[in-house]
Order: sequence, then structure tokens, then C-alpha cells
Amino acid sequence: MASCLPIVSRSPAAPGESGFIVAPFLANLAPSHREFVPLLPVNGVNDATLAALENGPIARGAIAGLLLVDPFLRLRDAKLALADAGVSRVANYPTVQLIDGDTARAFDSAKVGAAREVDALAAFQNAGFETVAFAATLQTAQAMLPHGPSMLVLHPGLALADWRERANACLGVARMIAVLRGETDLPLLVYRPHGFGHELDQAADQADGLAQIEE
Repeated sequence: MASCLPIVSRSPAAPGESGFIVAPFLANLAPSHREFVPLLPVNGVNDATLAALENGPIARGAIAGLLLVDPFLRLRDAKLALADAGVSRVANYPTVQLIDGDTARAFDSAKVGAAREVDALAAFQNAGFETVAFAATLQTAQAMLPHGPSMLVLHPGLALADWRERANACLGVARMIAVLRGETDLPLLVYRPHGFGHELDQAADQADGLAQIEE
């Protein structure tokens, strides 16, 4: 594991080589609530990010974390705001992909599911932005590959109370890495959400880096 991609609520004084994801909404949420943001009727996630970029200054290497399924997000306006702030990198963070089953299919039918994230990242890529793609399933990761992200960040999902559920989710990430190694040369990072401990170590050791929230 070679690199670390910090996720921060404000621009750091000295960003690392991989850059950092700026997600100002994190500052107002308890750690245990952060992964639930895309699943609840929460407003202002993207407004907070765009306002922070507008007010600056933003350190070089910033990656704008955007809730791409937000039906109120106008991609054209977001592209202009990012360009004005000198930010050329975008991530689908936070992600709606933690929803599964019938609910996920309902979200996709309403154009606010994982497919919208893929399409929105592709739109940013086509507009000249570098994209960082978060993926919670192998299918979504594979759908993102043709659109040319600079890296994939594999998400294990919500940290459930049962450690066996968490361990199984982490094993799934390790399996995703094994498959994706045969399909792409892109850097594969693992995201460590709040609540995951040593269960994630095996997958992290197989990855090219770790993405995690830094206070």
C-alpha cells in the first residue's frame, strides 16, 4: 500500500502527492452519521462544497467531493464553479451506492442511483476534469472504467454492528481488487469508513492506497 488519499472538511496547509478530497459537510456530522448522508433527505452537501471552493483559498491538488445524485445539482453550473475556483478534479463522494436491492433499483429508476453517478462522472471527464471514482460493487467499478477515472476507490459499505458482516464486506473488497487487477492498470484504493477496523487490513494490503477521513 503506497499512497493515502485524505478526505477533509477544509483545505490542508500541506496536501500530499495524491491530493485530497474536500468535503465540507463532514464538519457538521458525527463520524457515525457520515456514510448515511446520501441515504437521507439532507440538503446542502454540494452547496457546502461549492461555497468552500468559491471562498477559498483551496490548496493545489483539491478534489471536489460532490453528491452527484442530488437532483438539484446542475452539472453545468458545478463545472463552471469548479473551473472558476481552479479545481480540475471531482469525486463521487459521498456515494449513493450503499443502497442495495429493490431500493437501489427504485433509485436507479428515478435517475438518482448509481447509474447517475457513473453518467455524471463521465460528463465531468468529457468536460476535461480528472475524476476519482468511488465504487461499492464490482459491477459499478467496471461501469466506471470506460470513462477514464484517474483511480478507483473501493467502498466496503456501511459498518454494521456485527463484525462478521463487516468482515464479509471487506472480503468482498479484496475479491474486487483481485478481479480488477486483471482489467485495469489504474490505482486501486480502499476507503475506510468510520466503524471499520482490522477487518479491512487484508484488502488494504492488496490495494495501492487508502482513502479515509482525517479530522
